[in-house]
Amino acid sequence: MLEGEIIKFYRKKAGLTQEELGKDICTATHVSRIERGETRYSEEIIQLFSQRLQIDIKNEIAAVQNIEKKLQKWHNAIILERMKDVIIIKEELESIHYISASNYAIYFQLLLARYFILCKSIEKAERIIKRIEKDSPPMSTYEKNLFHHVRGIYYLVQYTRLEDVNKQIALQELKKVNIEEYGNKEYYYHLGTAYHWTRSKVMAYFYGEKAFRYFNKTNNYARAILAESLMLVQLKDSTQLDFKEIVKRYESLIEHSEALGLLDKRGMILHNLGLMYFWKQDFKNAHIFYKKSVEEADKQSLPYLNRLYNYLDNAEEGKLLLTNELLNEANEGLALSEKATNNLYKILFTLLILRFNEKFDEYYDYMEQTAYPFFKNHHHVTHAIKYAKLLYNYYVETKQYEKAVHTADMFINGN
Repeated sequence: MLEGEIIKFYRKKAGLTQEELGKDICTATHVSRIERGETRYSEEIIQLFSQRLQIDIKNEIAAVQNIEKKLQKWHNAIILERMKDVIIIKEELESIHYISASNYAIYFQLLLARYFILCKSIEKAERIIKRIEKDSPPMSTYEKNLFHHVRGIYYLVQYTRLEDVNKQIALQELKKVNIEEYGNKEYYYHLGTAYHWTRSKVMAYFYGEKAFRYFNKTNNYARAILAESLMLVQLKDSTQLDFKEIVKRYESLIEHSEALGLLDKRGMILHNLGLMYFWKQDFKNAHIFYKKSVEEADKQSLPYLNRLYNYLDNAEEGKLLLTNELLNEANEGLALSEKATNNLYKILFTLLILRFNEKFDEYYDYMEQTAYPFFKNHHHVTHAIKYAKLLYNYYVETKQYEKAVHTADMFINGN
């Protein structure tokens, strides 16, 4: 029975043997049978145990009976990203000491990992995930799906943080989720994002739209903005929508972000709109939106480095900044990358600096010896393709035909 399980938990927590707990109350054998729910017992005995353990057994029972509802409420608050509620419920759950020994222990740990991911405490989330992987505890069907979902989100975050993690892992993990058993349709957004990272535009749009509908239906407007942004990114080469219509949808998202006070999401959408103009080789309009997105990013963050790189790359392509302006900002980006020990952006800003200084021999040598191998080995597909093409053109122009053929083979066949 529940009382027995709670008594056992607090007895062990207090460091008492069954004999010590039962002293002057009952035998150790009787304590053991009560803990295992194998015998009847009087309310008086439970109260005596409770006094010795300094707990209020009625409050403990009420808290345990409410755990499942509270966990569901916490999960919902995490999905909605209502941080005030998320923190309050977390503290309430942590005050239920028995939760770690209850049938809800794994559920709690999985949501705790999800909480740490939300708070960008990735190492703490990783420790929980790795511990569950190692221990392989028995899980309910729902918990198994939640585990795959949380693990998939973890790998998505790892990839977007540009660490050396194969982008396929997140997709493989998320595809293990059975949505019919799981029921949490927020999962569609993460699945769509995983397809986006693996360059599967149709699937990314399909699941992005599913997520968009779900978030709108549940009044989760902040996440709906992200889902629609995910959809729009897939329309780069679309012939179904006029480019002006795509721009209008982006502008609408920017307005909604402002109205909801979601400045971080506004910055991301501004950057994505700049990217759309860049793909259209409209460098002037791209410059406007890239600049706004850079201004809204935290200088110590990865989004800032990403936006600054794209801003400078576009500005040089469109001849929109003077060389000394380009170099000053590129050197700032390099310094920030070194401070963050981020190898990807150290390489990207080094490439920009060599290019802006017109040191083309060094530029192509660095590209060949350092940059392209790094992009290829760390699965940075967009950068790998871009710089492989530049190398190919350089080799053709300089009549290094063997290298040109080899480079073409690498970016076409992935060898």
